[in-house]
Amino acid sequence: MRLLSGLLFVLASLLRRPLLAWVQTRVAPSGLPQELGLDPTRPVCYVLAARSIADQFVLEETCRLHGLPPPRGGYRDMPKPGRAGLVALPRLEGRGMQRRYGNPVEIRRLVTQAIVDRDYEVQLVPVSVFWGRNPGQETSLLKIIFSDSLRAGPLRKLFIILFNGRNTFVSFGRPISFQAFMAQDLEPQAATRKLVRVLRVHFRRQRAATLGPNLINRAQVLSHVIAMPSVREAIRLEAAAERISFEQAEERAWNYADEIAADYNNAAISFVVRVLTWLWNRIFDGIQVHHAERLRAFAHQHGVVYLPAHRSHMDYLLVSYVLYQQGLVPPHVAAGINLNFWPVGGLIRRLGGFYLRRKFGGNKLYSAVFRAYVDWLMSRGYSMQFFPEGGRSRTGRLLTPKTGMLSMAVQSFLRNPDQSIVLVPVYTGYDKVMEVGSYFKELRGSQAKKNESVGDLIRATRVVRMAFGKSYISFGEPLALAQFLDARQPGWRADLAACPPGEWPAWFSEFVVTLSYEVMARINSAAALSPVGLVATALLASPQQTLAEDELCEQMDSWLGLLRTHPYSEDVWVPDLDGAGVLAYAEKIARLTRIQHPWGDMIAAEGRDAVLLTYYRNSVLHLLALPSLIASHFQQREAVAETELVEACCELYPVLRRELFLRWRDKETEAAVRGMVGALVDRRLLERDVTGSLLRRPPVTSAEFGSLMGLANVMRESLERYCMTTVLLAENLPRGFIERGEFEQQCHLMAQRMAVLSGRRAPEFFDKALFSSYIDSLKRQNLLRPDPVSGDRCLAIDPQLQRMAEQAMRYLSVGVQQRIRRLLSRPRG
Repeated sequence: MRLLSGLLFVLASLLRRPLLAWVQTRVAPSGLPQELGLDPTRPVCYVLAARSIADQFVLEETCRLHGLPPPRGGYRDMPKPGRAGLVALPRLEGRGMQRRYGNPVEIRRLVTQAIVDRDYEVQLVPVSVFWGRNPGQETSLLKIIFSDSLRAGPLRKLFIILFNGRNTFVSFGRPISFQAFMAQDLEPQAATRKLVRVLRVHFRRQRAATLGPNLINRAQVLSHVIAMPSVREAIRLEAAAERISFEQAEERAWNYADEIAADYNNAAISFVVRVLTWLWNRIFDGIQVHHAERLRAFAHQHGVVYLPAHRSHMDYLLVSYVLYQQGLVPPHVAAGINLNFWPVGGLIRRLGGFYLRRKFGGNKLYSAVFRAYVDWLMSRGYSMQFFPEGGRSRTGRLLTPKTGMLSMAVQSFLRNPDQSIVLVPVYTGYDKVMEVGSYFKELRGSQAKKNESVGDLIRATRVVRMAFGKSYISFGEPLALAQFLDARQPGWRADLAACPPGEWPAWFSEFVVTLSYEVMARINSAAALSPVGLVATALLASPQQTLAEDELCEQMDSWLGLLRTHPYSEDVWVPDLDGAGVLAYAEKIARLTRIQHPWGDMIAAEGRDAVLLTYYRNSVLHLLALPSLIASHFQQREAVAETELVEACCELYPVLRRELFLRWRDKETEAAVRGMVGALVDRRLLERDVTGSLLRRPPVTSAEFGSLMGLANVMRESLERYCMTTVLLAENLPRGFIERGEFEQQCHLMAQRMAVLSGRRAPEFFDKALFSSYIDSLKRQNLLRPDPVSGDRCLAIDPQLQRMAEQAMRYLSVGVQQRIRRLLSRPRG
């Protein structure tokens, strides 16, 4: 038998080169070997899920290409420092009820060695080799022949390699400390069984995370959805309300389900991945992925819902593409029904897209079918993705979240609270967004929003001739739904049990709103500071959108230093460049004007290009919001008492927090402000007097003064909008109330006029949604109170707003104060 095994190995060795020439592999994690953190002084032993010569060859080649110690000598040699070992878990043997796992000889040898020599340490690295990424269909005969299997024989393995070898994926697990495992003082047989069990669980979970659950034929999916009790009841009610037969109402439900459901197809995904790889390489300088490693820690143990920011149609494909490349199964993605047009609609379905209407319009049957489909996805363990904003941001800011889909996800969890659901916020960013020109036209009103069409698809082919810099995908801190409920609603399980069937606790709606804002804050906490966004922020903060090149670089160096020593959050990425490097990078992508002059070049953002830059500034504006708020106190004053500054910032912070989805809760504001003041002092952007209680700005002639004033202007537009809102509210104090719709229109018109008078062309300055957000924030602070009779339509004004309006003026320059007062003194229609 040993002779036969040796002959087979020799034969396989002859096929090694053609095998490796045919196979194309992707590897996760992408940062090998740093991600594994192997200790070079200790031996390494790789563990495969099953013995396979092909898997061994692929592992050896992968280790060689990525700088890892390759396994030497096959399965029989013990690992030593500088010479990695290799073991494999035993396969199932026997048939039917008599099947059991074989003898784990290699693992028992390691265990015995560790018992004999207590100082023996080895780093066990589990490695999963996937030939293809197809989980298979539960009714598919092709799965028997071509889908990867740990029990494949030599002939079937050959077919698997031939058909799937170009799409091979190698996943390295976190090293297991063998010494720590053996410290439990188990006898050899028990220790071997336990170690094998731990490794089997790892491989099973890794397979689930990479391939996902088995796929079910789409017709069966529709049958499952229509058969759900909630849908059957909705069909009965539809038949009674519309006075039609049950069969006719059931046919409507079938049509709705057919309109909604995805048709997930692995062949389509493999094809599109190849196309997208070509496309991304053509239009991007690279895709920067941050914090993907945190996904692997729970993706195989939880149902995952990805919640990305929505800035471009590219988001649909880019997030799924990145997950696929990271070795995780692409999610089912909720897509607007506007994308369901030929030939894109069918392709999106095959990539896992399912469609939803923008508004359900009171259609209870459609709502029941859609909710049932979401329930089915989550109960089967499929990962899911939807955009919490509901649509693409036209300004670069995160939009106020729409809670419909999130509410359905939470309800699905509450119907089965034993399932483990994790929400993953995802920051998406771009050096250049391909739709930004159309966003500008829509905001100005010169172009209405329109549905996508084949014509748009044809015109979009022009993007392959354009350069978009880099794209940025950053996975924020995951949010376990059960733990978040425990923290915010400690008695939620009892409340849920007390509710009648089909109803939810009284706190449910408010909880979903709180959850949605937490998700948005976590998206912003994972932001990537793109060089274009930083240059845009600095230029747009200057009075004429123009700065001398050396001053611009000095400011950016100062801000970069601040963000590195006192980052907005631990998850924020800051480029490893100085100010000059940032400018050189941005000039290749953004349309900046370089004005040459004997005393030194000047950099300007002019006309329409300056307006387009506001999009990229807004996507990173929150990173500098708090230091900008602090710096704004020193525009008109040379010195401010720290206590006064902290109180003023704490009063205004709730408004800014809601607008920009800032990470600190209201009760954490004081500590955050004091910490940022200390950072500004450390960077010499502020100075303390001898008593330590008074803060001064640096000398006017210093570079630090220019950086501080530039920082103060970063939030200038937000502060002006806040000032206009509070001053207009104070004007209405004699009436005691405002009519919300009319007041929002007055704010919009006033900001529009301010924009023209001050030379601003950016339409987002007078965006109605921002004023609506201000009013909501003031309501939450109880400064505006809904009328008991008319509700939110009519709001009572708290007299405290008079003082707030007077304080708000301090943030603005004398010229802007004068302009606002003159506008208020004029009669308004």
